[in-house]
Amino acid sequence: MHQVVLKPFLRTLAAALAACLIWLAPAAIAQEPWFEQDSLNAGMAAPPATLDRATPMAAMETFLYLAEHGHFSVAAHLLDLSDVAPADQQNIGTERARMLSVILERKVVIPWSSLEDRPDGWLSGNSEDNDTGRERRSILIDRMERGGHLVPLRLNRIKAADTKEPVWVFSRQSVDNIPALYALYGPTDLELALPEWLRTPAFWGMFLWEVLFLPLVALAALIVAALAFRILRRLGETARRRGARFLARSLKWPAAVTIFAAIIGTATSRVLVVTGIIDAVVSPLVLISYVVAITLAVVLVIDEVFDRISVSTATELADPQNAHLRAVATTISAARKFVIVIATLAASGVVLSSITAYGTLGISLLASAGALTIVLGFAAREVLGNILASVQIALNRSARIGDQLMFKGHFCTVERIDFTYVQLMIWNGTRLIVPVSTFVSDPFENWSIEEPEMVRPIELTLAHGADVERLRQVFLDLLSYEDPSDVSPMERARVNVTGQDAIGIKVRFELPTANPATFWDVECRLREALLAEAARIERETGARIFPILPPDVTPA
Repeated sequence: MHQVVLKPFLRTLAAALAACLIWLAPAAIAQEPWFEQDSLNAGMAAPPATLDRATPMAAMETFLYLAEHGHFSVAAHLLDLSDVAPADQQNIGTERARMLSVILERKVVIPWSSLEDRPDGWLSGNSEDNDTGRERRSILIDRMERGGHLVPLRLNRIKAADTKEPVWVFSRQSVDNIPALYALYGPTDLELALPEWLRTPAFWGMFLWEVLFLPLVALAALIVAALAFRILRRLGETARRRGARFLARSLKWPAAVTIFAAIIGTATSRVLVVTGIIDAVVSPLVLISYVVAITLAVVLVIDEVFDRISVSTATELADPQNAHLRAVATTISAARKFVIVIATLAASGVVLSSITAYGTLGISLLASAGALTIVLGFAAREVLGNILASVQIALNRSARIGDQLMFKGHFCTVERIDFTYVQLMIWNGTRLIVPVSTFVSDPFENWSIEEPEMVRPIELTLAHGADVERLRQVFLDLLSYEDPSDVSPMERARVNVTGQDAIGIKVRFELPTANPATFWDVECRLREALLAEAARIERETGARIFPILPPDVTPA
């Protein structure tokens, strides 16, 4: 009974497995470990028996060795010349081998870590690398710009019908691009006109002319950039038109950075083409400089626009009538921060996405991004905390530009809310610089956050028999002479006896103020007037207003 049930099941399972094998067969056939073609360089003489093309590393080392010794006719066997007519393969192959050697020397940093000394190109290493742990039949050496797009330089594993074993050679497409790449990155006419002694090798793969040329170019670029900066700074101060001053102030730094990068980039790629090791450093730095210049231009232009629409200074914003302008100024300050953050993130994205065009440098940067993020995050945790706290202030409006507040015993006006600090102007004109994280975490009194009106107490100690009612009337009369914009609402003005002891009575004169910027002057002026009036009453009536302390009593 069980056998009757199992047999149909086994037949079904076998059919399913056969179907899977049939479905997977084309894929398995498609994943050949090499490229097959009818012939390889059939128009050339047979390659020397010593020519090693069995592995990617051997092919590259062999080509460099032959090129260094001038054996370009033999080095041509390391090129796939399938697109060249057989009759021309020897001559054209020799010339293109010479051109390729120059391109490799001047433009390419060879990724030796990707070139395994195994015929199948099997790469051992990090499992996160797509090339690790599998056979390869094409290896990317570099990508180079040609006519506005990038073209690859590759080693391919070729199995020709007339050869016993597959070999590694530069791909057909790469060989086709060699003349155009040589025109871009080969020696210029100016370099060919240099004396022979300047074109001798120096160190680190550089020529002697590079050792002398690069410092001079950097110095010249710095001088021209500094001159452009000074000219634009002068225009920003003296130009007649407002728009010209605006642009000059905004673009002086971007223009200086752009000019410096343009001179370096043009001199090292058009005037005299530098070697690959220098180009691998200079080209990304030039790209980063352009991105930084564009980012600076965007940020500084928008910053100037925000300065234009900022209506007043912090002192003017402190006026109680300008509460809505304080909110606008704080919003503008927050918008500046968001613009800078977004521009910085966008610039970083452009640099990281473009840096891969520079081969191993870009790959190394991306590979180390995780560790670099941890290190920078730990080192900049205070800065990042201050930036987040600055955004917090901008969003919750706990302190606005122009608000007047008491911070750690100082009467201050909020003058500036920056990324990492808050600038407070103390009443005496000095500035208090507070880290944003400290400003957010410590309590403070904001006298402008809702209504500016408040009651300021003037407390006097008077004799037990002092005429409080007369002093109350004097106080109200004195308030009537003050500016109503500074003293209001009058119905909140009161005089109360708040305590009594053996010395005398405590009297509090409650001063209503409407302007935090002027209440201190009004309070001092009224205290002085009350004391003068009390002394006059004491002289006229003979009644004691101020208490006399017994010899054995110490004032509190």
